[in-house]
Amino acid sequence: MKSVSLIGSNIYGPAGIKFSGNFKLENESINVGLVEEEDLSLEQSADPDNRVLIKKRGISCNYRDKSLILKYDKQINALAERGEAGFSYIGSEFVGEVIAVGKNVKTLKIGDRVVANAAYPSYAKGYIGGLPSNHASRRIDDFNENKLIKIPDALTDEIASAFVIAAFTAYSMIRKVVRPNIKVLVTAAKSNTSLAVINALRNFPVEVYAMTSNFRNNKILYDYGVKKVFVVDHNADSYLEADEISDFVNKNGLFDAVIDPLFDIHLGRAIKLMNYDGRYVTCGFYNQFPEFLDNKFHARDSFEDIMKSAMVKNISIIGNCIGVKEDFDLAMEHFLAGKFSILIDKVFFEGEEKEFFDLSYNFKDRLGKVVYLYDKRP
Repeated sequence: MKSVSLIGSNIYGPAGIKFSGNFKLENESINVGLVEEEDLSLEQSADPDNRVLIKKRGISCNYRDKSLILKYDKQINALAERGEAGFSYIGSEFVGEVIAVGKNVKTLKIGDRVVANAAYPSYAKGYIGGLPSNHASRRIDDFNENKLIKIPDALTDEIASAFVIAAFTAYSMIRKVVRPNIKVLVTAAKSNTSLAVINALRNFPVEVYAMTSNFRNNKILYDYGVKKVFVVDHNADSYLEADEISDFVNKNGLFDAVIDPLFDIHLGRAIKLMNYDGRYVTCGFYNQFPEFLDNKFHARDSFEDIMKSAMVKNISIIGNCIGVKEDFDLAMEHFLAGKFSILIDKVFFEGEEKEFFDLSYNFKDRLGKVVYLYDKRP
């Protein structure tokens, strides 16, 4: 079967490689397309009795995949320079269909639709925490039974392709900082993570406020129940320089919790907007890859200044990596009740591999996740 892949510079090599186009990433031209190869069988697995073979139905990429794309692209182009045809699968999230199960597998059967069990950290014996693969686009793949979660029919392939990381992460961060009747500020409000957080916060008795540097497309935030959207300048030394935020704080008080996907952009300034005994949680940072050309943000406050503020105001600073299975389960419960979902910007199909990656990474006005479905257009 065909798999979405990164393709080396030797794009017209073997017959099984179909070049679709290229897109720019950090000033590098990345070739992408479809690679057709012999399907993996369960018998080829290292532990066939305990593995589950699935056929991917849809995939999506995340910010973490950006560095992996650049890394894998270098590796396969090095192969091309030696005359070899290199390619690489890519992606963090998938939805798939079970097509074979080992004899010891108890919870899944052929025909079940599944997504990745990304629960982290690992508390259960025999379970390795985190995402099971950096190569979600591989069409036929095998996994341990405990790394897959059966999903209901109501979760469509389109949504399921982009559900896992957002569900685990959003509900984990909410669990760590949200209490009834508080004011919650969500930064980077139109990032995929923050959109999921804001969507999920509709299920909790809190006031939700949002911060963004982009004045466009803010209606969706109000539709999700945000009481006020603050448009800020990330180059400002303090968010209180903005009259809108300063006036709000003067009239309504400080925020009790901050949920922030990018601490290196926001922490130093956001902590000054926080109330006594406030809770701040973050799940990532923007400048995680020094080689990226678009690293424009630098910490505005020293670690010493941040910790002084935290101590004086008894603020808890909490780190978050993904979440536990109970977080995913609550997200699914709310989804089935029509109270949580993932915003999808666009869905792509075969022949649109270049467009899929391009929209995923190069359009700042994109709003929501970008999905690629292997099945033909409806």
